[in-house]
Amino acid sequence: MNYAWTFIWIIIAFASISFWEAYIEGRHGGAAKQVGWVWKIFGLRLTGYHIMLFGVTIPLFLLLPIIAYGYDTKLLATVACGYLIGIIIEDFLWFVVNPAYPFRQFRADKVWWYPWIKFGRWRMPLIYPVALALALIIWGMWLR
Repeated sequence: MNYAWTFIWIIIAFASISFWEAYIEGRHGGAAKQVGWVWKIFGLRLTGYHIMLFGVTIPLFLLLPIIAYGYDTKLLATVACGYLIGIIIEDFLWFVVNPAYPFRQFRADKVWWYPWIKFGRWRMPLIYPVALALALIIWGMWLR
């Protein structure tokens, strides 16, 4: 089992999701114009669309290597790290590839659907450092 290729495959999948999600949402980020329910939890706006995509559909696809090769802690950790890093990649690329939402608007005063955090001069969506920290913890515990 090549764990590095599995990780890369997951990242490529998330990059492709950024394209179609950008084209679906257009200038209405955070699924602002999508139909369905919305929950507001801990400052996050969670839509039915995003719960089904990131909480059900993507995890089901990510289970395929485990189903195909059998349970392996290192494989599960690789998939989990790929998922967490993939979330960051997918979200950031949404701003890069979205023809209706210019990248220059990737800032806290324009991207209202995320809570933002400040690190010195840098501001970023809170999900970025949280997902990165979780991925590093998983990597440190099971993959190094």
